[in-house]
Amino acid sequence: SVAPVINDLVRLHRLLRSRKCRQVLEFGVGHSTLVIADALRKNELEAMHGIDKAVAHTAKGDYTVDSVDGSKHWMDGLRSRIPAELANRIRLTFSEVKIDLFQGQVCHCYQRLPDIVPDFIYLDGPDPRQVKGSVHGLTFVNCNRTPMAADILLLESTLLPSTFILVDGRTNNARFLERNLAREYQIVWDQDNDVTTFELIEPPLSGATP
Repeated sequence: SVAPVINDLVRLHRLLRSRKCRQVLEFGVGHSTLVIADALRKNELEAMHGIDKAVAHTAKGDYTVDSVDGSKHWMDGLRSRIPAELANRIRLTFSEVKIDLFQGQVCHCYQRLPDIVPDFIYLDGPDPRQVKGSVHGLTFVNCNRTPMAADILLLESTLLPSTFILVDGRTNNARFLERNLAREYQIVWDQDNDVTTFELIEPPLSGATP
């Protein structure tokens, strides 16, 4: 088990609570999965009691986190630590990760994704060593090759306005996303804390309601 990075977890929880998120897609399971589920539980409680009046997004999620990972070992470890009050908030998806090309650029993609439309995406996986395959002799076994997840590019066309993406570390991957995402985002690179955020800046969809 990897020790939790408290500052990262506090930031994640605060963002989810302040944005009143409902449906989270997480790449890479861990301590963050439990923190996300706790924030969503509190968001739903506030919504049920009428505290949550102004919702900035248009997603209609069910206050759950779908976490995708390429390691059954890490997933089994997480399952053993999920408290009862969060068990119905967490859905785990195991998927292999394979090397791929996006517009001629080397990247990698999970082979199976949850069929959801998230209002918040947390990118903190996979471990590059989980990536299978090669392209023209290139692999992610090379320890100098940085993570280069392209899954968000596949999802982008159906994301809703105000969707928020948090990339934990993985600055080279964040820059790859910035170059290749097609819609309008407010992008902030917090170099000191080693995170990058993307907020989809578009008017609400016609007729959409929170």
